[in-house]
Amino acid sequence: MIYSFSTLFPLQARIRRMRVSFFLFVLMALPFWAIGIAQAQTDCSKKWGVDSVETIKNISLYREFFKQKNFVSAIEPWRYVFIQAPCSREQTHIDGIAMFKDALKAQKDSALRTPLVDTLMMIYDARAKFFPKSSSNTLGRKAVDMLDYIPGQNRRIREAFEAAVAVGGNATEPFILGYYFKVGIKDFKAGVIDQAAIFGLYNQLAGIADANLARTDLDSTKRQRFFENKAALDADLSISVIENCEQILSAFESKFNDGTIDKALRDLVYTQLRIKNCKETAFYEKVAISKQSDDPSPVLGIELARRFHKSSRNKEAEQYYQNALSLVTDDSIKAQYTYDYAALFSEDKQFSKARDLALQAHSLRPSWGKPLMFIGNLYASSYIECGGGGIGAQAVYWAAVDKYRAASKANPALLEDCNALINKFSGYFPTKQTLFFNKPAFNVGDSYRVGCWLNESTTVRSSD
Repeated sequence: MIYSFSTLFPLQARIRRMRVSFFLFVLMALPFWAIGIAQAQTDCSKKWGVDSVETIKNISLYREFFKQKNFVSAIEPWRYVFIQAPCSREQTHIDGIAMFKDALKAQKDSALRTPLVDTLMMIYDARAKFFPKSSSNTLGRKAVDMLDYIPGQNRRIREAFEAAVAVGGNATEPFILGYYFKVGIKDFKAGVIDQAAIFGLYNQLAGIADANLARTDLDSTKRQRFFENKAALDADLSISVIENCEQILSAFESKFNDGTIDKALRDLVYTQLRIKNCKETAFYEKVAISKQSDDPSPVLGIELARRFHKSSRNKEAEQYYQNALSLVTDDSIKAQYTYDYAALFSEDKQFSKARDLALQAHSLRPSWGKPLMFIGNLYASSYIECGGGGIGAQAVYWAAVDKYRAASKANPALLEDCNALINKFSGYFPTKQTLFFNKPAFNVGDSYRVGCWLNESTTVRSSD
């Protein structure tokens, strides 16, 4: 049944006289939306309606009552503006949404709530239609309200979020992303959509978040919201969709090997392999190499370098150490990477190269001290390489102790460790007797040039 204004207004008057609750008033007045379908303005050719004076008068009336939270009195002039001049002010739609949500708070009967919910959804749709600049936000908020008011209709809710994202694209509000994905997961668990669909949805929503996080003009508050929603997407995917490493390998390894995974999906797989602690798999290594090739990162570069180093694939390790060092800008971090790189050459018995890198690390972070300890260890381990006997070989310990002392001076926190090494290797110094009978003879305190690969000046010392 469609009511006319003449029959509806007396009804409203009787309702006001009876002083019933607002929700009942609204419920009795609901046929107005049917009138709206037949009579309301359908475009914005006349922003203020057929009678601009009447529109402005009703705006003033309803707004005054609205501010007082007297929604019973506000509804009639509000309805006039909504039907006759829906393009006049977006605030009209916002206020209507607020009033109908207030009515829903008071009504617990599901049968009586249904027409209220339908009208609320219609107001959202009208706002989206007449104010397209905010349509994505509007449709997203409509979908969120649907979660509260019609929670059992998950597919309909998912389609509402889909419409919001379709309109908004990368301009979609951050709150929509997290809600939408949770709704998608619910349908995934119910078997309504398959794994490919839920992965596709994740890629779409994460792509929107990433696009906004890459912007330099985004204000800090909105950036934080995108960051939080992206983190929620990752967590929901990990907890609710991907269960373990085997599932990741089963779903993606063959596709990756066939080259049928795009960059976005590759990045998703990379993230999930890390979250699920799958870094020890050969598949993770392949994915990480691919990601590093496309999006070079010093952190991933050094991770790969250390991985190859640990498994004695030194050629590959050297490549990624150099890669990481070319990308890092912080001197302290670069010192650590260079120090790690030096260890690679030490293990290959390329001591000169290892020392050069350790000295670079020391110059980048002079107060660290560890690179000097490292050089001391290189020297101390060179006894065999430097002859294996005699003063010439023992001299490596003098040079080693020099470096341990320099290390403890650079970083007093290393004093205990350095003193332990000094005490150990001082016991390997030649005795005074050995120094005296050497040809040529040496005295404690003499200057001495260590040969071999060290090629460094030191001071003669004895063990006694």
